Amino acid sequence: MFNREEEKLADYKKKLNDIPIPTELLDEQIHLGLQRAKSEKRLQKSRKRRMISLVAAAVLILGFFTTIRVSPTFAHYITIVPGMEKLVELIRDDKGRMLAVENEYYQEIGVSDEDNGLKITIDGAIADEQGMVLFYTLESDEKQRELFVDRPQLTSQDGTKLDWGTISSGGPHYSEKGETSFNGTVEYFFQSPYEARDFELSVQVNGEGDEWNFSLPFSIEEELAKKKVYNINKAVEIEGQTIEILEAVVHPLRVAVQIRMDEQNTKKLLDFQDLRLVDENAESWTKIANGTTASHISDHEKIIYLQSNYFKEPEELYLVFNKIQAVDKDEAYVVVDPKTEEILKQPKGDHLRNFKVRGSDLVFDFHAKEEFNYFLFNRISDEGGNELESSSFVSGPNQDGIEEVGVIIPNLENVHGPISLELSFYPSWLEGDARVKVK
Repeated sequence: MFNREEEKLADYKKKLNDIPIPTELLDEQIHLGLQRAKSEKRLQKSRKRRMISLVAAAVLILGFFTTIRVSPTFAHYITIVPGMEKLVELIRDDKGRMLAVENEYYQEIGVSDEDNGLKITIDGAIADEQGMVLFYTLESDEKQRELFVDRPQLTSQDGTKLDWGTISSGGPHYSEKGETSFNGTVEYFFQSPYEARDFELSVQVNGEGDEWNFSLPFSIEEELAKKKVYNINKAVEIEGQTIEILEAVVHPLRVAVQIRMDEQNTKKLLDFQDLRLVDENAESWTKIANGTTASHISDHEKIIYLQSNYFKEPEELYLVFNKIQAVDKDEAYVVVDPKTEEILKQPKGDHLRNFKVRGSDLVFDFHAKEEFNYFLFNRISDEGGNELESSSFVSGPNQDGIEEVGVIIPNLENVHGPISLELSFYPSWLEGDARVKVK
């Protein structure tokens, strides 16, 4: 019976891992989404969030015991480090971070601050030259059903400027019955290596009608591991579209693979869905499961982030991919008229239907033959090409299996003319076999 349940949980895990996070304006979108959740609390979204929370909890339990079975060394390590089992729950979907902890590349911090019955502790960190992941615990005197870690601000104690790249504080903490303790992570990645080693984390935590503010000074004292750089500069072709793999930079937290799409390509290549590192034993390191999955350099160049093999030394290493989300270049936008509630343009397939305006929301019914767990839209612009502040959302699916997707545009009533929504993901693929040697 356990095997059947394990198979079901493993299937749920795969579905959850396939949900990527948009990288453009990530911090702003998180903030807008949290504000919206706090103000509206739609029943349909609440039900979905609860379902995902329950599934995620079950998957974490499964992953924890699976890890113990396959790694006795690691199982021993977590028994001798206090609180390590909670850390494992947070990183179990990332092979690179699991390897970092197993190789004792984890720094304990233990800095706390309290405010009116709520305590936050920075338990520890995994840091490298390009970023850091802070692991924290929230402890409350009273049971809490929802806690939002809102816009955590990281500064250097000596005033040294931090060259920001992306910030991610994950999703809200939710418990149906209420809990007194929650664990999470805050991730910081920088555009260039940072020199500071003494920091201060300022963070606001919001609950159901409550607000707490904290300030936590801490230091990264351990020596940071040096990056490994592989210059590749090789081109491959899939269905007539040329892609050049420029380099792979390996850090303990992630691998950054820089790629360039040929400007003569007829397709806009949206997402390299199954890009992975594979060694001579067929062990693979796939895309980041929870966090920033890519960075946009230009219309023809991007960086894709993979789980790290830093603490492995394979004799051979390859970059492999077989599936790319892509649309024709002249169909890379959805164009709508909010006044008439018409879809003026969209890619082939008629996946978006029943467009409507609901307050500050542009809402579509999304039809796909298979489950498609991606935010569709990226940059939103008005008739004059001016970028609009926005955030994406997904609700559903409903009883017919149709999802409701859309964007939130503050002050939508002041926007005139057609609105263009740039596609970041779409259920249209190129398929082939690409394999490039890294070492």
